[in-house]
Amino acid sequence: MLRVSNILMANNMANYIQKNLQRSAKSQEQISTGKTIIRPSDNPSEISHLMAVNATIAGNEQYARNIQDGLAYLNQSDTALDTVGKYLQDAKTLALQAANGTLTDADREHIKEQVDKLIDAVKDIANSSLGGKYLFAGTKNDLPPFRRVDLPDGTTEIHYDGNEQPVTREILFQAPYEVTSAGAGANGVFGNLSGTKVIGGPFAALINLKKNLEPGGDINQSLTELDNAHDAILTKRVGVGARTRHLEAVKEQLEDQEVRLKSVLVDIQGADIAKLTIEVAQNQLVHQASLMTASNLLNTSLLQYLK
Repeated sequence: MLRVSNILMANNMANYIQKNLQRSAKSQEQISTGKTIIRPSDNPSEISHLMAVNATIAGNEQYARNIQDGLAYLNQSDTALDTVGKYLQDAKTLALQAANGTLTDADREHIKEQVDKLIDAVKDIANSSLGGKYLFAGTKNDLPPFRRVDLPDGTTEIHYDGNEQPVTREILFQAPYEVTSAGAGANGVFGNLSGTKVIGGPFAALINLKKNLEPGGDINQSLTELDNAHDAILTKRVGVGARTRHLEAVKEQLEDQEVRLKSVLVDIQGADIAKLTIEVAQNQLVHQASLMTASNLLNTSLLQYLK
């Protein structure tokens, strides 16, 4: 018959109590975090699925930040283009005034000065920035892209120092999306380029109007150019609106996907708080019973044995 010593009983009892404490600690940790999978060893078969879902959520959060940044660019661009359109309407009003044959040379000179100021105003809007980045400078956007050059013969030119690369943001996996167009060039907002000189667009319309306000100038030609420039700006603004709606739609899609993915996370690792609370209570009961049993069983000293 195997003899059970006090040391063996004490070791076994300590081992059981320690395991019970570990179970209680794990249950309490799951209750406090609300998760059943805290480390890979908790459920190796589900950890890869859990990591994939977490990676997708993290990626979507980055795409959402990119979209928000892109929307800020687009909203600022829309405001700038709206202002340019208003300036062109102001210029058209001035041109119609100038077409009145009763105006004196002084009146025409006054209108010419106002048109000159509009050239500066449009240049300032074309140099709009957001967060230190110039909206219409392409990807070379750390300096104002448009500058005015007044030549010795009295003519005015606008030059472009940006590039023709549109600014993009990645709104989905490997899906860069244009959030601002280059200020000048083949698809430029404010006209095309001849070297660095901006040709066509609102600048050319205003510069030509200023020139046509001089004796012998063709105001009707300027009215046509102003209308064309206004229509071109309006077309660009419609494009901005379409891109804004696209980004908002993708943003809504990502928000819906986030809700579904977080539901999947709860299914994978969500803790059943009620069940865990009962387990903790049971473990505490078992723990107390174990301590009581241990105190009774190990209360036998060698002297008591010898009585």
